[in-house]
Amino acid sequence: MKVRRPDLLDQDTVAEIKDLVADDSTAVTAAKRRMVEKLRRLEDMSRLQMNSRQELQVIMSARRLLGDRESLGMVHGLFADGPARL
Repeated sequence: MKVRRPDLLDQDTVAEIKDLVADDSTAVTAAKRRMVEKLRRLEDMSRLQMNSRQELQVIMSARRLLGDRESLGMVHGLFADGPARL
């Protein structure tokens, strides 16, 4: 039986992302930049831990919703049959 690791996105982080996305301002604020950096770190951790494809997708989607379009590169391992761009 596979032991599931705790989700990387806790409820407080999800709530903060929702608040930042709900702000209709197109301006990039310091709070948005900090959250994007946090999400990039979480994406790296998710790729390394290979918790779930869904968790990785949620993190990547949250980054895009906050205006971050930068790719973090190729996905290797259990999340890809071969190297694949996300």
